[in-house]
Amino acid sequence: MKHILAEGVDYRKTLFFAAGGFCAVAVVCYLAFDLGYTLLIASFGASTAILFGTPGTVTSRPRNVFFGHVISVIIGVALYIFLGCTWYSVALGVALAVVVMVVTDTFHPPGGATVIVTMMSSPSWSFVVMPVAVGILAILVIAEATAWFYRRSAEPKIIVA
Repeated sequence: MKHILAEGVDYRKTLFFAAGGFCAVAVVCYLAFDLGYTLLIASFGASTAILFGTPGTVTSRPRNVFFGHVISVIIGVALYIFLGCTWYSVALGVALAVVVMVVTDTFHPPGGATVIVTMMSSPSWSFVVMPVAVGILAILVIAEATAWFYRRSAEPKIIVA
């Protein structure tokens, strides 16, 4: 019988980054639910899982996360304005987002979901800034802070007597 737990997992690091992911989603949800700022879209959940679950990977690079969402939301708004929200415009939007993210080396898989969410939200150009750019920046700031605190906590302590 195979073990269900992965071997070689750094549980301290995993729990540390899980706490960071909790904080990122909690802050964005607090701003959305309690203060009324629209900063939350569904694809941010997937981005948070990538940022905090696989830190240091290509798809979790801040550049990829930010521009993957921004490229996708721009494509989504443009296609919504010109073609509306139809089966073919949404499919075209996801395909275009994938191509542009690959060509610009900003591939971030949740960007594909951002196109869909955008087009189904009847967006205007302000949707690019709020919720997408501001919301993902908030998550990225917390991800970078979490990584900084983790590195600091992992440094050997010098004890001077």
